[in-house]
Order: sequence, then C-alpha cells, then structure tokens
Amino acid sequence: MDVTNSQSWSPAILNYVKDFTAESSQLDQIEGKSIENNDQASDRLLQYLSSDEADAMAPVILDATHPISNYFISSSHNTYLWGNQLYGKASTKAYQKVLERGCRCVEIDVWDGHDSDSDTSDSSADSDSDAEDEGEIKKLSRRFKKKIGLSKSKPESKPDKPASASSPPEHGGVGSAGLQRTVSKTEPRVLHGHTATKEISFRAVCATIRDYAFATSDLPLIVSLEVHTCPAQQQIMVDIVRDLWAPYLVELNAVTGHEISLPTLESLRKKILIKVKYTAPEVAAQKTGPAVVPRNADPESGSEDESHEAQEAPVKKSHIITALASMGVYTRGCHFKDFDQPEAKLPNHVFSLSESKIIEMHKRDHSALFRHNKRFLMRVYPKGIRVSSSNLDPAPFWRMGAQVVALNWQYINAATMLNQAMFHGTGGWVLKPDGYRSFHRAQSQITALDRGKLDLTIELLAGQDIGPAEKKLHLYVRSELHIEDMEEIDGGSLPDGGPTKEGQIKAVTELGTTGRSPDFRRQLLQFKVDAVAEELTFVRFKVMDDDTFSRDNLVAWACFKLSRLQTGIRKIRLYDCEGQQTNGMLLVRISKRLEIE
Repeated sequence: MDVTNSQSWSPAILNYVKDFTAESSQLDQIEGKSIENNDQASDRLLQYLSSDEADAMAPVILDATHPISNYFISSSHNTYLWGNQLYGKASTKAYQKVLERGCRCVEIDVWDGHDSDSDTSDSSADSDSDAEDEGEIKKLSRRFKKKIGLSKSKPESKPDKPASASSPPEHGGVGSAGLQRTVSKTEPRVLHGHTATKEISFRAVCATIRDYAFATSDLPLIVSLEVHTCPAQQQIMVDIVRDLWAPYLVELNAVTGHEISLPTLESLRKKILIKVKYTAPEVAAQKTGPAVVPRNADPESGSEDESHEAQEAPVKKSHIITALASMGVYTRGCHFKDFDQPEAKLPNHVFSLSESKIIEMHKRDHSALFRHNKRFLMRVYPKGIRVSSSNLDPAPFWRMGAQVVALNWQYINAATMLNQAMFHGTGGWVLKPDGYRSFHRAQSQITALDRGKLDLTIELLAGQDIGPAEKKLHLYVRSELHIEDMEEIDGGSLPDGGPTKEGQIKAVTELGTTGRSPDFRRQLLQFKVDAVAEELTFVRFKVMDDDTFSRDNLVAWACFKLSRLQTGIRKIRLYDCEGQQTNGMLLVRISKRLEIE
C-alpha cells in the first residue's frame, strides 16, 4: 500500500486514529485547532497521515553559500565493486546505483590496459590505498587464488553470470553513446588490484558517471582517482575524461595551487571535481628526499597515507603526468605526513587516511585533527582487511570533522543506514554544525557542539505493509541510539574504527501481532542519556522477524539524525535490505526533550 495516497489502512491504525480523535487533547498535534465532530477529526488525521507532513524525518533546507570544506559529503569506497574485495565483480551498474542513491563522491581504481608495455604495479605509489593494508590484501588474495587455482585475473569476453539475484547487468542504455566509437589503442581498466575481481573499462565507467552524475542531485560530484597506470595510459585517461565530461569539468585557468581558495558549494553546481594526487610540474620529475615504506609491505606499493611503522627508503619520482595532475583543481590529493607539512596549508589539498590512521591521529592530537578539518578536506576510507566489504562506523569520523567518509555500499549495514540518515533529502552534501565550520573559534570536538540531557520516548503503535506479502511474519522492533562516548570525546582510541559499547544504547520491543501490519500495543522505546549532541547523534530502527530455529532476519529499517526526528504523531517510512524505500511504515508517537547543559 502507498501510504501517501491510498485510503486502505490496517485495522490497528484505524483503531489508534479513533482513540486519538476521541481525545480532544490529541487534536492539537494535528493542526493546533479543535474539531467538533469525531468523524471529521478521524478523516483529518488520516489525511494528515497520508501526507508528507506526518513524516518523522524533518525536511532540510540546504545553505549552499559556504566553502566546500564546511560540508559533510556522501561518499563511496571502491565504488566499482559488486560484492567482496577479493573476488567480487566490477560493474558500471554499481556507479549507477550509488549515484541514484545520492552518493556525491565515487572512487575509480585505474590500471593499465592488457596490451600496455608498462608494469602497472610501478604506479601504485600514486594511489590513496594504505600501503600496509594493500600488503594485507595481496596476502589474502594470494591465498584465495591458490585455493581456487587462479594465478591471474583475465578479462571476460562477456559479462559473468550474476553472483546473486540482485547482481546488476553490465553497462548499456544511455551510456552506450560514449562507447560507440572504435578504440584504436588499448585503454585503461578498472579493477581492484592484486585480487581476482573482474574488470571493466575506464571509458565505460566514465560514461556511466556522465549519465548519472546529476540524475538525483545537481550538487558537485567528486571523482577520486586511484592511479596505477603508466604515463601513456594516463594521457589516455585525460583524453577520455575530457571527451566524456567536458561540460562538467572545472578548469585550472592558469591559477596556481598557492592562490586557489575553496569555492562555495553553490558555485559548483553540476560540476565534476577530480581528486587525484598532485605534484607540481617543476618538481614532478625530481626526487625530493627520503620517503617511508611500511615494513612487510610490497616495496612497489605506496599511498598518500602510510603506516607509522616505517623505514626510510629512496623515493621514486612521481608517476602522475602534469596533464592528469592539473585536473585536480580544488581536490588535490597529498601524501599525509603531519599537520605541519607545507601542503597542509594549501586550501585545495585533500588528505586521505585509513580508518586506522585517523584513529591514531585522533589519539595523538585530536585538537590538531579537528582544526585541520574545519578548513580543509579530509577523506577517510575503510582499512584494507575489510575484504568482505564490511564498514567502519562513519559517525565518529564525522564528529572528528572529516568531510568524506567513504563507505562500502555493496550491502546494507549499520554504517550505510547512518549514512542514509545523515544525507536523506540533502542532495548528498550536509552543512556541518556551526562549531565545525571554518569561521568558528572551536578548537576541538568537545567545544564544537552543545550537549544536553536527552529524554526520548518512541511510543510504537502499529505497522503497515512491512516486508514481503508471501511470508508469515512475527515482527518486533529493535532501536539503537548512536552517541559519542567518553573515549571518543577525550581523544581515546576506537576499537576497529567503530564505537565503544558506551556509544550505542539499545531498546527492544516484544513481538507485535502476527502479519505485515502488526499492532505493537503502545510499547515504549525509551532513552534517557546525559551529554548528548543532537546534531551528530543518530537513532536507528530495525524491524526484525522472529525466527524460532535460526537467526532473526532484518525485514525493514529506518534511521534518523536526532536533530531531524520530529515529535508528535508520526509515520516512520521504512527501507528494505537493498536500501530502497518501501511502502511500509510504522505509526508512532514521539516525545523528545533535550536540556542543554
């Protein structure tokens, strides 16, 4: 049932409507005025519940007048992968899906074409991948290939059979226009290096991005390039990008990196920003001194973010040609050493840190990390050993001020639910809280946000059209409040990139009545917590199917940033396990009180 149009309501919801309209005090929660006739009141309440006005998620009006470093950005890691990190399939459809879901930063790992004369591994020093993590990926990949009898991933002449019923077809349709010309030379490939993942062409990826970049939002799209190609293949990359993205590119216009200031979000509508490692033309071919190479890592492997456990080794000259490096106008990738390095003062630099590295930096000097992220861009990505495409918890890294927290979008999990809550209805860019913006005087996370004593109660009334129609369901609701904990605020470590147990508070209902439209009988989900920062706290709802003989299954879910959770009689729209909004809903009554301390 489409709850915004249909007049067909479940018996449980109709009973609650009658109860509410029989109580005159409830009418104030509808329109703030009394209605004499109960039938009229019931009709008015049903009309209200059928409208967007009843949504538990408050709408947001975007202020696009600030520099782009003042926003959080919905971001994807290893966007090309459909499945896990070792043997999943690369697919252009993966780019289409994340862009349609509101992602505003995608990643492309680019490698030499098969007939190239160069050794692609020599160029891996110009990628973002953490060198220590990359070494772990190589080890895991070698074990996997040995186990299944593979020594090298080869190109497919036709698309593989989908790995699952939901696996996407390969690129076609609107993007085919960019692929019709005859290719006279070998072009770069997109794949996950040192693994058995299946590849796709760089041109096909660029064509898909062109076709879907602004399908759901006209706000800028950042394309993060992981470059593992030789100079000749890089020139082909430049040619392809200019061929397919010309109307959307930001040009350098002879402005040097030292003079560039970050523009406002408004000025970049319908623009594609290329993030690529930058080396100044005059020093591109020079060795600049010793560099660090992690122990036990591949000596040919490197990144902008290196492990602190390192040894000195001669640095190779940059492998990024000037034509490609200069395309990174406002998003120039720079290798991170510390916050005192010269590049850290350039307005258009981007530091990329793995979740392990940023946790280390937060513990070492959380104030310096916070101050950097108020003015400059930072990207955080999952550590390489997450080969199953699991995720870091994005909330602590947003609270550290990182704008680009890149997630694996392949599966729905707590991280992708929080990401949906952060960016729902925003076009993929969210203005940071005042204390996190470049003009504010706050020097650390603890002083940047107002905190207060939270008293939150969700009265769970009934459900409507939840889950598949063909299955007999026994539903209950599990709710979690995602908050800061003291370890995070004080600059302590976060285990596995996620929150400590203090950072999650849970509440669970008993079973509702059997079926897709259960009566939950006014059960209460309650949270009473001190020191809550509403703007970066999240509440998550999971509708579970009770299974007597095996693990309970997730049927539907919803997630909210606490500051956008509205009070009163509300409907919570539910999403399925593919991340798509359904016709399902929960009818609730919400009470929220936050006393600022």
